[in-house]
Amino acid sequence: MKKLTVAALAVLLVVGLSTTGSAQFFMSQLSDARVIGSDEVQLGGAFSVFDNMLGLGGFIRIGVINELEVGGKLGFVNFDNNFGDDHTGLTLGIDMLYQFLDTEYGDPVDLSTGGAIEYYDYPADFSLLMFGSNTLVSYPVEFEGGQVLSPFFRLNLRFDRVANGVDDTEFELGFGFGARFDITQYFGFFGEIIIAGGAVDEGFVGGVTFGI
Repeated sequence: MKKLTVAALAVLLVVGLSTTGSAQFFMSQLSDARVIGSDEVQLGGAFSVFDNMLGLGGFIRIGVINELEVGGKLGFVNFDNNFGDDHTGLTLGIDMLYQFLDTEYGDPVDLSTGGAIEYYDYPADFSLLMFGSNTLVSYPVEFEGGQVLSPFFRLNLRFDRVANGVDDTEFELGFGFGARFDITQYFGFFGEIIIAGGAVDEGFVGGVTFGI
């Protein structure tokens, strides 16, 4: 009961926070609600497809303790402004994820939440800064061969600060629905449909993960 109470308070806390919004694949946590173990490292690559944006990049996740991981993301996003101009920008970010509920210890679901800050630098004096958190709920289903399928739901609440001559900060609410499929302990896939909210249309994020 104490663990459930802490988890509920954490969900309420993140209602004031968020992670990326208008910069597609970085909007995703790129995983389900499970964090990696202490001293483990996971690498991955991801792509994203939105109405006017394409993204490609990589990420790293590092286990700090059994319930906590930190991560970093680096990649490129191509943005079409609907006026015939394509712009490709560099994106980078850092994040942290803490797991409150764990099915391995008898909890009904896996539940985690975490904060992040991410920055996007586009040509023509345009930049985007995002900060906040994701909250994820997932449930792993293990097959006889050892593969694990984890459907998940993600709540994304965020502040986006746009700088293009005039600074503007907006709050947005987004959702994600997807699944992670671990073929082995060290290799897997993930995919997610993102309903970003705000000015961003729905999109898809997919990728692979490698444990080292």
